[in-house]
Amino acid sequence: MDFKLLEDLVCLAHSTSFTSAARERFVTQPAFSRRIKALEQWVGTELVNRESQLLELTPQGQAFVIEAEEILNRLYMARDSARSLNQQAKNEISVAAQNSIVQTLFMQWMQYIEKAVGPVYVRLSSDRLSDCIEMFQNGSVDYLLCYTHDTLGIAIDSERFQSSVIGMETLVPVSLNMNGHPQHQLPGSENNPIPLVAYTHQSLFGKAIDQLLEKEQGFLNRRYENPFAHTLKSMVLAGYGLAWLPRSFVSDELLRGDLCIAGDERWHVPFEVRLYYRDAESAFAKSIIRISKTMFNEGDFVAHGRVYIPK
Repeated sequence: MDFKLLEDLVCLAHSTSFTSAARERFVTQPAFSRRIKALEQWVGTELVNRESQLLELTPQGQAFVIEAEEILNRLYMARDSARSLNQQAKNEISVAAQNSIVQTLFMQWMQYIEKAVGPVYVRLSSDRLSDCIEMFQNGSVDYLLCYTHDTLGIAIDSERFQSSVIGMETLVPVSLNMNGHPQHQLPGSENNPIPLVAYTHQSLFGKAIDQLLEKEQGFLNRRYENPFAHTLKSMVLAGYGLAWLPRSFVSDELLRGDLCIAGDERWHVPFEVRLYYRDAESAFAKSIIRISKTMFNEGDFVAHGRVYIPK
């Protein structure tokens, strides 16, 4: 049996609906329901009371979820113990990071770490946020680097994992530079809506932009959709429309004049770049966490080229 099904049930037990649990697990509601049904078939009994208007587990489900949480906790502890025993003498870390962070802030973070502790062997996994979170929570990597927003949560157990802010980022609307002016300028017009190159609605950036557009009136026509910032940047550079992209990710294109900012500050969306980690036992791991906690809190940081540098 796939232990992810146990994680699904535990998530459902702490949620208010199948829809909210599916959102936390980064899957569609029908797919999440099928996974719960697969677990019930494996267990051999119904775990969720589908006759009730409110979400509730059956008595069998209530008993099973207690054991499921214990099994998952023991499994995570066993994974952490095995990984710590496998640590070699050399400095080695494994990190999962969102794609656009890898091409900007990650490089600066590693420079600070290597300056403090010497050369480090890094196993880096770069993927979508949901996949990065899954790799971190199941113990496949030691650290998670991701964007966070103050009004949008992500599916991380804050009681189980610690975190520190190591940088700041801003999503800015950008468009192709046409003789010193953006090809498209917010807010657009009702008669001539701006073609939007968009993130998927389920993604963190997509949710943030949807939230912004509920507050600010813009005339946009959603034309293309993709979860990755580098794909959206390529489409904007090809003239397909306007997109919100991390400022540090497009700093070179803005400096060269390939792209223009297409809206004032009310259209900008601030994010934190946060490092998640487990309780550290080794001196090396403690050093990584200490450096990460302090290096971006000692002063303001600004975007410069493709990385962040201190003022």
